[in-house]
Formats: sequence, C-alpha cells, structure tokens
Amino acid sequence: GYALCVLDYDFLILDNAFLVHRPGIKIFKKDPHREMLTAKTNALIRKIIVPELKILYGTRKGCAV
Repeated sequence: GYALCVLDYDFLILDNAFLVHRPGIKIFKKDPHREMLTAKTNALIRKIIVPELKILYGTRKGCAV
C-alpha cells in the first residue's frame, strides 16, 4: 500500500468486502510464542523493509507504512 500511495495511486479499501470469521465469542489468550514472533516481524519491518521502501519509492506527505 505504501508504494501505491507514494506513486499517487488512488487506494480504496472496501469495508467488509472480504469479511471472514469463525463463529462464536473469541476469548483473548496470551501467547508468549506469538508475541515473540510478532516482535520479530515488527523489527524486520522497521529495520529492513521500511528503509528499502523509502530508498525505492521515496516519501510523500500522507503516506505511511
């Protein structure tokens, strides 16, 4: 989405267009393994992917990762 924004594409999101869910009430369960994977993924995005996107496409006001 960031690259499309920087390149001045119109980026529209369809609300509930592809809504998929499992029935029932979800109960939050703390999962340390999942939290660790999330932290690693976020670090990869911040340290490697975002800088590469900025080198490839530059920046533009209103565009964010």
